[in-house]
Amino acid sequence: MITKQKLNLYQILGLEKLNSLFLKRLGRILFYSGVCYIILLVSNVLLSSFFGFSLFLNFVSDLGSIKFIPFPYVHNLICLFGGMVSLPTNFFIRKKLRIVYKSSKHSIKFINFGVALGVIGNIGYILLGVFSLDRAGPGDIYHGIIGIISFGGYILSIFFFSLNIVLSHNCKLKNLGLFGLVVPIALLFTYCVLTIPLIEWFLLSSILLFLLLLNYYVFKL
Repeated sequence: MITKQKLNLYQILGLEKLNSLFLKRLGRILFYSGVCYIILLVSNVLLSSFFGFSLFLNFVSDLGSIKFIPFPYVHNLICLFGGMVSLPTNFFIRKKLRIVYKSSKHSIKFINFGVALGVIGNIGYILLGVFSLDRAGPGDIYHGIIGIISFGGYILSIFFFSLNIVLSHNCKLKNLGLFGLVVPIALLFTYCVLTIPLIEWFLLSSILLFLLLLNYYVFKL
């Protein structure tokens, strides 16, 4: 904890302003890295379509298998990159929402749950790049378990962040919060019932859209 004397020393030396500038630049790097991840993912899907890959016929994980495309390592690297750049973003979100949401004693719990589950989702996504379909283990068990952890972590993280937003009296992201509470969970339920590749792509898109908009709000570029 920074004492009042230390805070005055920080101000005198200009360290407080320097620290704020550093965090702002780091935030921009993380945001644009996230945008870069989405661009890489979309580009990989478009490139894979020239080799017969289809959103209607292939699941997301098929991008990481030599059975479906000749360059699965690209998707694996994209997973590693996306998980790593998203990991520290959870703590920026926590700081922002703690400032905005002050009306409920439960708000800290919601935020902490969101951060913890977001970290789990990020780690799971990184591991998906390691245990892709080509290294999925016996009966694809490694890949399957990690996939559940990754998607489950992201969806539950979004749920708690959205709950925080919707219950806040002064947050301007009510529509985004409602989207996060309803859409990913509804798509997950639909996917579990139908198990259609296109639904899985919609689910992934809903997760990425929510996180992109939330990150933009957090970093205010």
